[in-house]
Amino acid sequence: MALATGILETRGMAALVAATDDMLKAADVRIVGRHGVGSGWVTIVVAGEVAAVETALHRGQEAAAGVGELIRAEVIARPEAAAATAMPHALGGHTATDPDARALGVLETRGVVPLIEGVDAGVKAAAVDISGWAAVGGALCHVAFRGDVAAVQTAIDAARTAAATTGTVIAGLVLPQPAIGVDSLLPPLPAGTTSACGALGMVETTGYVAAVSAGDAMVKEAEVQFTRLTIGSGGRVVALATGSLDSVQAAVRAAAAATTPIAEVAAARVISRPDVQTLACFGQPAAPQTVAAPRAMGLIETRSTIGLVAAIDQMLKAARVEYAGRYKVGYFLTAAVVRGDVGAVKAALDAGAKEAARHGELVAVHLIPRPHPELEERLSHR
Repeated sequence: MALATGILETRGMAALVAATDDMLKAADVRIVGRHGVGSGWVTIVVAGEVAAVETALHRGQEAAAGVGELIRAEVIARPEAAAATAMPHALGGHTATDPDARALGVLETRGVVPLIEGVDAGVKAAAVDISGWAAVGGALCHVAFRGDVAAVQTAIDAARTAAATTGTVIAGLVLPQPAIGVDSLLPPLPAGTTSACGALGMVETTGYVAAVSAGDAMVKEAEVQFTRLTIGSGGRVVALATGSLDSVQAAVRAAAAATTPIAEVAAARVISRPDVQTLACFGQPAAPQTVAAPRAMGLIETRSTIGLVAAIDQMLKAARVEYAGRYKVGYFLTAAVVRGDVGAVKAALDAGAKEAARHGELVAVHLIPRPHPELEERLSHR
């Protein structure tokens, strides 16, 4: 019989993992690719004989709808070879040769801070391993736990409860015996290790400019270590810092206060005594960058590429400033950075803001007269 292709699309990874697990168990099909198109929409592609693919997709649709949002499922009975070859589907995630037979738990949230809170509660509640995290668009992100069935169920229950105190929980999924092949959908395993600390501070903002200002306020307010900016999706960025509980609490309060006038603060939270697994997964310090002589930093962010390009051009014409790079965070948001004397940077930002507003949506502008060296070491304008 001719081979067929089955395509199933969901909003969110928890629904996709559930659908994939059921499809692989229901019929003799194999995964041939996966794809994400943004806004949290993710796709799995399977192949097999026509009847097998039809059976698999029927079961997959039921599983996806039971966990989250099913977008569409389609069977292509005889796909053209040229069309199939051109499809941008690729497998990623885990590459281990030996499948992990332990139970699998997936927590999915809107926003990174609720996810981190959920993860920390989960690993503290039960003997489970964090198996990586990732964002898929639309501000959605997910984490995977592995362990025995009871432990994973306990971890997911604790994680859902903790995450819900900060933000929106999209789904909590437990697969007691995941099918071989499901691992290919999971995020990469956390790299490296880190030592324990008194507290982890998190400020999640919409946009890069606000996140940089949050990080700068953190390290200027208290004796904390600014570890990194973490990009989620949907334009969300999280500034992370570690230190003693009192210092981190003070730093987060200052960061939230400094950032609120610039852009939306989605969440500002402190985790006391975070588990080392949580820190290894989310709190690994970014690689330090070479810091030039101290100069004022100007940041401008737009929701239009044309607006940003026009703004940069006008800033460089308006004052003696140097373009220092850009940072794209998703949801059409891109920020640019200029450096120079305080007066020159202010003049450049004023000119750039007017130009950006003429060509598109201006999201934020911000001037940091004296950026903290520790902040600058952890930024990566490109």
